[in-house]
Amino acid sequence: MTIAVGLTRAVDGPDVLAALRAGGVKGKLSKDGCEVIVSADDAVTVGHLLEDWVAGRALPFVPVQVDGSSYVLVPPAG
Repeated sequence: MTIAVGLTRAVDGPDVLAALRAGGVKGKLSKDGCEVIVSADDAVTVGHLLEDWVAGRALPFVPVQVDGSSYVLVPPAG
C-alpha cells in the first residue's frame, strides 16, 4: 500500500526517510522535502516507525494518521 507522510519541516525529510528505510519501508522524498511517499504492508508499521523517529529525537511532533493511507507529523494539539 502507498502511504503519504506529510512533514512540518523539510529539513526532517532525509532523516524520516532513512528511519523508514531502516525499518524496512521503501519510500521517496518529494521535491520540496515536505512529504515522503512510502510503500508498506500496513499503515500501523509506518506509524510505529514515525513514533520511534520522533521519540529518538525528542522533537515536539506527533504522527497523526489522517486516513488509511496518510500521516502528518505535527505539533501536538493543546
